[in-house]
Amino acid sequence: MYHNYHKHDHYGNPWMADSVTKPEEYCKRAKELGHKSVFTVNHGITGNIFEWLELSELYDLKMIYGFETYYVPNRLEKDRSNKHLILIAKNNEGVLELNDIMSESHISGFYYRPRIDKELLFSINPKNFIVTSACIAGVWDDTELVCALNRKFGNNFFLEVQSHNVNDQKAMNKRVLQLSKELKIPIIHANDSHYIYPNDSKYREIFQKAKGSKFTYEEEMVLDYPSEDTIYERYEKQGVLTRQQVSESLQNTMIFDECETITLINKDIKLPPISDNPTEELKDLLRNHWLSVRDTIPKEKHQKYLEALRYEMDIIEKTHMENYFLIDYNVVKRGQEVYDGKLTNTGRGSAPSFYTTKALGLTDIDRVSAPVTLFPTRFMSVERILGTRSLPDLWIIIVNEIGVYICTLIELTIKNI
Repeated sequence: MYHNYHKHDHYGNPWMADSVTKPEEYCKRAKELGHKSVFTVNHGITGNIFEWLELSELYDLKMIYGFETYYVPNRLEKDRSNKHLILIAKNNEGVLELNDIMSESHISGFYYRPRIDKELLFSINPKNFIVTSACIAGVWDDTELVCALNRKFGNNFFLEVQSHNVNDQKAMNKRVLQLSKELKIPIIHANDSHYIYPNDSKYREIFQKAKGSKFTYEEEMVLDYPSEDTIYERYEKQGVLTRQQVSESLQNTMIFDECETITLINKDIKLPPISDNPTEELKDLLRNHWLSVRDTIPKEKHQKYLEALRYEMDIIEKTHMENYFLIDYNVVKRGQEVYDGKLTNTGRGSAPSFYTTKALGLTDIDRVSAPVTLFPTRFMSVERILGTRSLPDLWIIIVNEIGVYICTLIELTIKNI
């Protein structure tokens, strides 16, 4: 038994073709081998963590959160060289810290690759991570950095060995064994999986050829997801590690049993909070709207409008969607005031079925007085939002003389809000 923590799937390395293997293929192979976990590890990113979460639950596996970083001494310098390093979060705190440095690698550290540096790496709490020196492209040949990592992460730092029967890997393993002995740093086995079975390498090669990418040092490697017996056989052919050392390197992968179940990553709807009291702020907006329009509406219809607003606000509160509407309101307001955007007089899909969207200026359609019946639950209901964990289907179309801009909720989290 071992943990296959160093793997890559088709979400990884968007900067260069790396793998065509889907997360579910890893889950199926893990179950086939009796493994208990799957890892999100990809180059520079974690990949589609929500797909991993769903699949890990489906296949009764623990999802362990981590990524393979591109390390440089100073991320602010334009340096195309980098070394790989694997960071695995042991708990929820580690997930938050990992997200922080991963985000910063894309913001201030991006130069051909999203890069972290010494400042970011040594800012994290060593108790929250397991760190390995990664592959041939890793940090194993930087003795000063290896020593610093050993001091920082202690028993949570490992020197990686791999079973590929190629000269570069043999040389790396020999150096790693030497460092392990000199510095008393444990070794750990990694497959560096990019596909599941040896035969699958041809699909990766086709993909790389189509994308014009090539990893020369990996050409003779078998980057699959092998059984433990196969791993022993490969190390024996490689002729560098003793059987005892192989056994030790595999056993050390069980350190990942210490990783806690991550509860921060879940299927709950998450929206950026843009108000300290979103419920009252939204109610104020709706109240002000009603005060501004009630004199233009026949008195016999007032009760119908008020009932519509109260009914919809009840759904919004129960589904905790106040911030959703406030975000949309702010985006449209900015589009109109700053970019001279014009609200179209048509509505997409079910959004006009809510009078609230009219009250907030998100549509010109008034469902209360519409000539046809528009059912508000087509747009939002407690069952739909909380039961399926899906957001209301509201798109914003902003038109000006330059063109048309269609904003989905993903795009509404822009920094200008």
